[in-house]
Amino acid sequence: MIKEIFGKVKIYRLHSRVDNRGSLEYVFDENTACFNARETRIYSMPKEGTFFGIHYREESSPMTKFVTVIKGRGMDYVIDLRKDSSTYLQWESFELSEENTLAVLIPAGFGHAFISLQNDTIQLYSVDRSGNDAYSKHINYMDSQIGLKLPVPISEISDYDLSAPFVSERGVVGE
Repeated sequence: MIKEIFGKVKIYRLHSRVDNRGSLEYVFDENTACFNARETRIYSMPKEGTFFGIHYREESSPMTKFVTVIKGRGMDYVIDLRKDSSTYLQWESFELSEENTLAVLIPAGFGHAFISLQNDTIQLYSVDRSGNDAYSKHINYMDSQIGLKLPVPISEISDYDLSAPFVSERGVVGE
């Protein structure tokens, strides 16, 4: 682990090995042993500005996420949604890329968003339990109470994310 934010979110640098054959990235090893991946997805984003988020899970069905970029670059966002936290609705962002080999472990109680910073970005996204959409929630990325700043304009976004409620419409997140 190279950094911890909000006292719970962990940022890792993945161990890699490079030789004349290419590179090998160790995603789940002794550094990330605290995470038990149950489901892994690979998101391919052909366009710079492809946006996902802000997504989180209900407290009754918590989920930890492990996110890294295996090709290209993206800006990753973690939003504190713990209602009793002194950093409630604050966010941190950091670049994930194939060059910096950073990965983030996002525990329950935090929202997550991501925007690709170049064409043909590929994200590896693992979770510690199988997803059930009934427990998945979202917040509008334009919510002024959060104030997310995006480094590039959004080129692609789902209707699901466009129609996400604002915090004031949803009430206190984390109840």
